[in-house]
Amino acid sequence: MLKKAIAISLSVLCLATQSYAANDGEALVMSAADLKKNDWSVTFFSIASVANMKPGKTAPDNVSDRMVNSYDYFSLNYRIDTKSKASMRIPFLFNTAGVNEYGDQKTSDFALSDIHFSYSNYDLGYIGDVDVSGVAKLYLPTSKYMQAAKTIAKIRFEGYFDWQFARFSSLEYVVKPDIYLQTQTAFFNPDGIPQYDDGSFMRDPRAATKQFGLQHYLQLNLDINKYVGFQTKTGFDESWYHASAAEEIDASHVTSAVVGVGLEIRPMRGLNFLLLATNETKLNSYRGNDIQWMQPENTEYAIMTNAFLF
Repeated sequence: MLKKAIAISLSVLCLATQSYAANDGEALVMSAADLKKNDWSVTFFSIASVANMKPGKTAPDNVSDRMVNSYDYFSLNYRIDTKSKASMRIPFLFNTAGVNEYGDQKTSDFALSDIHFSYSNYDLGYIGDVDVSGVAKLYLPTSKYMQAAKTIAKIRFEGYFDWQFARFSSLEYVVKPDIYLQTQTAFFNPDGIPQYDDGSFMRDPRAATKQFGLQHYLQLNLDINKYVGFQTKTGFDESWYHASAAEEIDASHVTSAVVGVGLEIRPMRGLNFLLLATNETKLNSYRGNDIQWMQPENTEYAIMTNAFLF
């Protein structure tokens, strides 16, 4: 029973991976809207990624035939004062046509994601030499996934604790707790699950709904000069799921270890790029398999873009 619950909840966790990566660029988002002195501004954020092929699956000979997943949004920002701003973000998902990590040929797809409102405060004070800033977000259920789960809303808090130990270097602890307001404990989620020729699913399409989430990690930031910076990230991504007596799903807690490296490129004011390589290892046995560290199939490559528009 527990293995079933873990397997079901992991399928939900996989769908959240792209969202996690997208929100990882909040520091870039917070900086671009401050380019001008106007109270109102519009910025654009995008993260495009390609995952390594799963075990036993062969990548196409031409790399351009791989499917690229992207999470993007336009953000309308209002500067409240010199240290805080409010934003409304309209996100969407776009996948190019191509071969996914499972070796399946997919057509291009466009979908609305969860519209959300954000309040950012760049200066919450100091704890000793540590600079503290924070973000609060409210996500509305405008995506197909959250509507299928009948989610009411998601609330996220983000805390950034930055210690600058050299002129161009800092060590930052980031913590991001999520609270999910749900109307049900489980739902039918067939999207993305392969099917046999007779139409039956290759794995259980039932999924538990999430109660809480928590991302927390240490990030090392090293600026080489004003145009180029290097960063590393080490931490954990945790999820807690509901139990469902009706669907015979046990409550579960899934934890993943996340490590990553990134190269930030700042060619001009108001335009940032971040090249990322991230590996995520689940710290729970999955379908009877033991934990396997740093496997190639758990690695994802991405480019993050943040641009000031006007």
